[in-house]
Amino acid sequence: MNMIKFIKKPTSIIILVLLIIGFAIAIYFHFNQEKKSNLDITAVKRATIYQIVSVTGRVKPAEKVDLAFEKGGKVSAIYADVGKQVSEGEILVTLENAELIALLNQAKANLEAEQAKLNELEKGTREEEIQTYKTKVTNAERSLLDAQKNLETMKEKSIALLNDVYSSAISSAQDAINVGKNALLTLTDIQFSHFLTSSQESVRIANAKAVAVKCLLGADNAGYWTNKFIALSEGGAYKAVKNAIENPSFENIDQALNETIFALQKVKEALDVVPITDAFTSTEKTNLITEKNNVNSKITIISGKQTAISVQKTTNEVNIKSAESAVVSAQNTLDSAKSELELKKAGNVSEEIIAQKARVESAKATVENYKAQIVKTILRAPISGMVIKQDAKVGEVISSGVSIISLFSNSEFEIETNIPEADIAKVKIGDSAKITLDAYGDNLTFEARVVKIDPAETMIEGVATYKTTLQFIKKYEGIKSGMTANVDILTDKRENVIVIPQRAVITKDEKKFVQILENGKEKEIEVEVGIKDSNGNIEVISGLNEGDKVVISSK
Repeated sequence: MNMIKFIKKPTSIIILVLLIIGFAIAIYFHFNQEKKSNLDITAVKRATIYQIVSVTGRVKPAEKVDLAFEKGGKVSAIYADVGKQVSEGEILVTLENAELIALLNQAKANLEAEQAKLNELEKGTREEEIQTYKTKVTNAERSLLDAQKNLETMKEKSIALLNDVYSSAISSAQDAINVGKNALLTLTDIQFSHFLTSSQESVRIANAKAVAVKCLLGADNAGYWTNKFIALSEGGAYKAVKNAIENPSFENIDQALNETIFALQKVKEALDVVPITDAFTSTEKTNLITEKNNVNSKITIISGKQTAISVQKTTNEVNIKSAESAVVSAQNTLDSAKSELELKKAGNVSEEIIAQKARVESAKATVENYKAQIVKTILRAPISGMVIKQDAKVGEVISSGVSIISLFSNSEFEIETNIPEADIAKVKIGDSAKITLDAYGDNLTFEARVVKIDPAETMIEGVATYKTTLQFIKKYEGIKSGMTANVDILTDKRENVIVIPQRAVITKDEKKFVQILENGKEKEIEVEVGIKDSNGNIEVISGLNEGDKVVISSK
């Protein structure tokens, strides 16, 4: 009865309602806090993820042959890439051999000439022939004289051309140094007008200016120098240019050009540090932009002068060598003509015929030598097999004895396995793999590479699989045919990507979602995922940022 009376009072009803609401709120917060405490949450981070296809296979015999050129040279053509099946004797790679072919043709022509001389000797000499050989000697002497004069002319011309290029370069360097100095003066004006505070910008400008002054004018600690002191400085690149003008040796000019372009780059960096602000006058803005353009222009000009010097040196070297070769060739022609004339005058004695026969044999040997050298510029497959390594590139200079192509056949060992169609799209020729053999346990691993994937399927217990062949990277002792191999093929690798546990990803209507904790509350967001690894992790391409709190599950 007392309780009924209490409830009938208005004040008592209000108190009772408040108690019930308070009790409900307490229960809500208790269970909500308990739910949150049971969440398994991980912070999103970046990592490297590896996509692995794991299968088993069987070791069987195979043969590997590493191929290299006997002599070095530049690659001219490649006929076999990794994965190609080649037959014994098939051409794989060739080196440039146009020069050798030309020498071979020359040697063949020389052989024909020596054979013709032998034929003439065996026939005997007529007076008309002697006169012909005298004329040949005279012509050869004239050709030698012309070649010698041409060589001297080429040397003089080369020196003159190089002097002209160097003279133009040092003139440009002198102009460039003055432009650089003017740029520093303009920079100093702006610095003293706007950047003499202790701000980071002022410090950066002073530091960059100090480096530029040091390189251009040789002065230390000039970050806050005035134009008066900068104008009086004449060290650094400025001094190198002045020295090259007074002592214009090629070495001095090269040094001056190197120091000038380096100093201008530092001046450019100092100008680039200056931020154009609203406090600048229009004249200051125009002056700063003008100085930047002037310095950039001079950098381009000096760089062009250095290139012109290099090109001229190369051109001179080629021209002089060509002229020297012409002199040597003319001298050889004269010597040969004189020998032929003397031989004709002496008559065709048996000793001369024997000597000429020896020359013919020597010419034949030269022909065979060039043929052999040409053969060494062609790399052929010594066996039938598959190319599993091809390191050559057209235009690349290959050293002798360096393996550039590897073939596998049937004398070493390889691994044959069948990969299900669900995984075969991930695997490609050239993928690396880690192998363990049941015979040696999991602690010993071997390296291999995918070298062949059959295009046609192989049905195994109703499942479509694709026969895949892997080759061991190197020869391992103890491997025997028939051993069971556990193969982990690395099919993809992504570095510095967002990685989360796979079980954090929720699939709905073929879309992927994750739950994140934001301001203490769970929020579901859509994500785009990439590859998975064998440790239960998955790559997130978009949707998450590093540091996000991902809800994996509720315990």
